[in-house]
Amino acid sequence: MVDTTPVIAAAVRSPQGREDGVYADIRSEDLVVPLVNEILTDTRLSGGEIDDFMLGCAQQRGEQGNNMARIVSLLSDLGESVPATTINRWCASSAQAIMSASDAVRAGSRDAILAGGVESMSRVKQGANRENIHPRLAEDYNVAELAMGMTAEEVAERFDVSRADQDEYSLRSHQRAAEATDSGRFSDEIVPIDTPDGTVEEDEGIRRDTSLEQLAELPTVFKSDGTVTPGNASQISDGGSMTLVTSRDFAQQHDLEVLAEVGQNSVAGVEPEVMGVGPVPAVRDLLDRTNREIEAYDLVELNEAFASQCLYCQRELGIDEEIYNVNGGAIAIGHPLGATGARLPVTLIHEMAKRDADRGIATECVGFGQGAAIEFSRP
Repeated sequence: MVDTTPVIAAAVRSPQGREDGVYADIRSEDLVVPLVNEILTDTRLSGGEIDDFMLGCAQQRGEQGNNMARIVSLLSDLGESVPATTINRWCASSAQAIMSASDAVRAGSRDAILAGGVESMSRVKQGANRENIHPRLAEDYNVAELAMGMTAEEVAERFDVSRADQDEYSLRSHQRAAEATDSGRFSDEIVPIDTPDGTVEEDEGIRRDTSLEQLAELPTVFKSDGTVTPGNASQISDGGSMTLVTSRDFAQQHDLEVLAEVGQNSVAGVEPEVMGVGPVPAVRDLLDRTNREIEAYDLVELNEAFASQCLYCQRELGIDEEIYNVNGGAIAIGHPLGATGARLPVTLIHEMAKRDADRGIATECVGFGQGAAIEFSRP
């Protein structure tokens, strides 16, 4: 009997760069091509053995338009025979790529799919297309309050998350990311990226010298009497991430290492004004589908869009501190929108191997009020 269980046979990412930082002169495609080629080299697969290529990207305009996935397939070692599609679920775009790939494999319609994401927030600026939002949306919502920073303020105010707690969480993110970098915990997942100024090997945004005192001095950004600052929000960033999703049969036939099995996935909708709470219903639906409690999972990666929503989601879902974003997150590492949904599983899967963990969840909130979650288990 054919085993179409979807598995992850490769998982890599680029180092992440700050906005207008090390990747300022690097197009989005060139953040992804090295990841694709690295996977093909490591797995000894040819483009002809890949059935499809799914690439998440949140801001599909300008350089990131024109079905960027197909452009990458033509620029990379995949070649002309590999079809490609670019997917947009905003911050969960590359998570959706993995979900769609694993669903296709599970259904038996594909055997091997490259699924990941990319975003250059240096070259395609965030929010540049807000003027194109449908005017009727303003009849139901104050569009200004749907900006992600304003939703983080709403979460903090509505659910009583203090500025002090947000700053403390942010410091912990930087400390954990710095320790993970310095100890080599990211080395298995990072593919160095060549730039005109040299090779980038580490995440650019980690602030090793920050402190609670420095974080407390930062001004708020979105509301004068608010609590959200540049220090307790995710960093605007550039980066890419990539996984190889195959059937278990395909992995066995091609002698591929199975890093993890892809389990259930879930998406959810929430009030756009508090989009940061999206992981709560997404994870709860996932738990219902698996008939498990959160305590059954050894690690949880939840995108750190803002400290306020991270703390709220952690509290509501009852996630233990010792398994939650153990290597830091987007507050320190960065949040290239279209890449993050796959970056979380990449980091999660490698950390699960290091800890000999059985199960993990990767989850994120999504702009305009959504959440997404994917379950992974180790063989």
